[in-house]
Amino acid sequence: MELVTKLWWRLRALFGRSSIERDMDEELRAHISLRTEANIAAGMSPDEALRDARVRFGGLEGIKEACRDVRGAGMFDVLVQDVRFAGRMIRKYPGLSLVSVIGMSVAIAVAAGYFAVSNAFLDPTVPIPDGDRVVSLQNTDATGEGGDRQKARDFVAWRDGLKRVHELAAFATTRRNLLLAGRDLERVDVAQMTASGFRVARTAPHLGRVLLDVDEGAGAPPVVVIAHDEWQRVFGGDPAILGRQVRVGADVCTVVGVMPEGFRFPVNHRYWVPLRIRPADADSGGGPSLSIFGRLADGATLDDAEAELAVVGARMAAAYPETHQHFRPRVMPYAYPFLGLDDPHATLAIRGWQLGIALLLVVVAANVAILVYARVATRTGEIAVRMALGANRRRVIAQLSVEALVLSVSAAVIGLAIAAFGLDALQAHIRADANSQLPFWVRLGLSPAVIVYVAGLAITGGVIAGIIPALKATGLRVHAGLQQLSMRGSQQQLGQMWTALVVVQVAVAVAILPFAVYNAAKGVGRAFTQPSYPAHELLRASLSLEAATDSATSEAATADADKKRFRQLAGELLRRVEAEPGVSGVAFTSQFPGNERPARIEIEGMRQTEIPSQTVEPQGASIRTAEIEPDLFSLFTVPIVAGRAFLDSDARAASTVIVDQLFEERFLQGASALGRRVRFLNKANSGARPTEVEPGPWLEVVGVVPAFVASGDFDGSDPRVYRPMALEDASTRLQLAVRGQRDSLLDLAERVADIAAALDPALELDQVQCAADDELQERRASLFVAIGISAVTASVLLLSATGIYAMMSFTVTKRRREIGIRVALGADARRILSGIFARASAQLSAGVLTGFALAFAVDRAVGGGPLSEKGMLLLPAVAALLIIVGLLAALGPARRVLAVHPVEVLRED
Repeated sequence: MELVTKLWWRLRALFGRSSIERDMDEELRAHISLRTEANIAAGMSPDEALRDARVRFGGLEGIKEACRDVRGAGMFDVLVQDVRFAGRMIRKYPGLSLVSVIGMSVAIAVAAGYFAVSNAFLDPTVPIPDGDRVVSLQNTDATGEGGDRQKARDFVAWRDGLKRVHELAAFATTRRNLLLAGRDLERVDVAQMTASGFRVARTAPHLGRVLLDVDEGAGAPPVVVIAHDEWQRVFGGDPAILGRQVRVGADVCTVVGVMPEGFRFPVNHRYWVPLRIRPADADSGGGPSLSIFGRLADGATLDDAEAELAVVGARMAAAYPETHQHFRPRVMPYAYPFLGLDDPHATLAIRGWQLGIALLLVVVAANVAILVYARVATRTGEIAVRMALGANRRRVIAQLSVEALVLSVSAAVIGLAIAAFGLDALQAHIRADANSQLPFWVRLGLSPAVIVYVAGLAITGGVIAGIIPALKATGLRVHAGLQQLSMRGSQQQLGQMWTALVVVQVAVAVAILPFAVYNAAKGVGRAFTQPSYPAHELLRASLSLEAATDSATSEAATADADKKRFRQLAGELLRRVEAEPGVSGVAFTSQFPGNERPARIEIEGMRQTEIPSQTVEPQGASIRTAEIEPDLFSLFTVPIVAGRAFLDSDARAASTVIVDQLFEERFLQGASALGRRVRFLNKANSGARPTEVEPGPWLEVVGVVPAFVASGDFDGSDPRVYRPMALEDASTRLQLAVRGQRDSLLDLAERVADIAAALDPALELDQVQCAADDELQERRASLFVAIGISAVTASVLLLSATGIYAMMSFTVTKRRREIGIRVALGADARRILSGIFARASAQLSAGVLTGFALAFAVDRAVGGGPLSEKGMLLLPAVAALLIIVGLLAALGPARRVLAVHPVEVLRED
């Protein structure tokens, strides 16, 4: 019966709150009326009897709260009341509410977006049966120099030696020409995979069969399995697809199967051909690098498999010390190697960034807490009256906390909307990028985990922004609060805590904002910097050759044959393309301008400590370099501003370089580089112990060109050093640049692809596009990042400036009585102002100096950059802005206080 009664009262509290309130009011009036009548009967006057009844009865609000709790009406009813009251407070202080919601929503959006992306990478779900049991196996170099180098030898040894990993499989990704009658040539990613890979996937084909072990044998006819969407797109869903012939690179393959819709295993593939491992590669340790994976045996764990693999790895290190001495084989979740998480430090770094970005909300919530506290401090009298009427401290704290929680929940809703929009845009951008290698199982969106995470952030933000001010405001004695009310204002003493808040607020802003502005400026600079070469007239492409797989020839002999064949085909392709109508020139290079690889050099006659703008790395000056055809500069209409251009003889001698003007500015302080000698510092292995660098030969600077590549870095990009190259020195990959007419580049791209396909199907022409389009993609990506950083920076700056303004303004306002008394005693207004500014300046200066120390510590921790050269100007700029905001915040209230007549201030006492 007791349970039924409680349930009845709770249902009535939920649906009949107004009737319960009327019942309580009537009951309380009846009790007071009875007591009053008793007092009158005892001889008291009616007024005295009523006052005594109310005093004896106690605070009515406290009694009502107790009744609500007993009857089950308290929780929901009080929450509704607090939410309504919070809404009124938000409308009453729109500026504070708007600033708070904007700041917290941006912080929540950033945290939610990063959590969604990092969670999709750290905890991926591979959509195949029992995908969590599939693992990757990989060699890692204990020296940190070699990366992963598992090849045919490792695959065979691991396959034969492991019992806790079943169906060990391997694959290598190649990009090949897809030729089909009646269709234009396409470039597609092909997975050369062992048949065991399909057994690991445990996914039956939609049509036909998957790859079989017999397909891997020498002399077996070439076959291919295709994805469902490629079957629909390329072959029109032809039901008679099985047995159809299609050229995939150099091989004419028979279609033997179609996989079901959505199948992209192992990473993002749509075509699968057999991986044929040559016995010579397994014996010699040669062949291509492989990705190796398998499925854990029943009952086996990741640690069990790794322990077993360590034993096999130790045997291989003993048998092959020249190649495996420093290798440490590892077993890890399947997706990690394909997401760049094979290094344990990478996962720790991502988790660390998750924590760091979450702390951004803590900083923002602390700023909101400061603003809320400044507002709550003006309501001390109101709070004191409520507590005097019977409201306990817990009740007042709960109400103030609900106000902050309403703000944080509103910010969470807005933040989630922003994050959803950003994630959708990012996903669309990645999927639209033809060169994107994002695994098919990665889905960027608002998962339930993200929503729970944001809910936790909202509660955390609400607690910080509400509990802290509420505890401080309700910590006053009721008598003191009533006394302040009688003085027509809150005279709450702030003391050292408030000074510390000012100092910390300024210090954090000074320390963090320069780095955000620096990175945002780099992105904006890159987004709006145009190249000085005619990008709209240049076609760029990557040229390579499909590797031969002749099992009867050694790997070295095959590689030499491939190089010779590639050079012949590349030379013929260049001649044919140059003869095309509308083509004004063709050139080749190791890296297209703008994508030069990083390197380090030594300048003859200069110690590294003498080279300006050096980073913390001691080994050489940081530059970017590429090997180019001697005619590349003329093709790009880049003038030689000093010295001469490359000659054909320079490519054969390999003893000269050309540098850009940024090289002279950065390293030689504007002096001429002509005649200087430089040499490259290359990482090398000496025996079993890796050495730091191995200097190359000295090269003479024979020419200087302008910095024609658009970089847009805020403090300047790395200087460029170019070396000459002849076609005879090419390996099996080059970058092509074709100069044509701006209006016909698309047609030219198709003709170049047709010429390459006609020369040899194994000649692979990739990433064919206008150089201006490539530049545009880079600028859009930079702008996207810059907008994100700028939004966060602007919100933090807004909150920081608002918080500092509120604190300084509140500090001066609370001295109203003191200033009025001093004015009444004859103090000069200028002297009072100077005192106010002196105190404000001391607080702001302490914060700025602390911020400087923090900024330099952070800059040192990240290896320098943000506070070097132009970036150094950001530190005093941010500091000056915050000091100006703080002083203006003190000036306004000080002028208003001085304008009040001293008699009015004294009358308040």
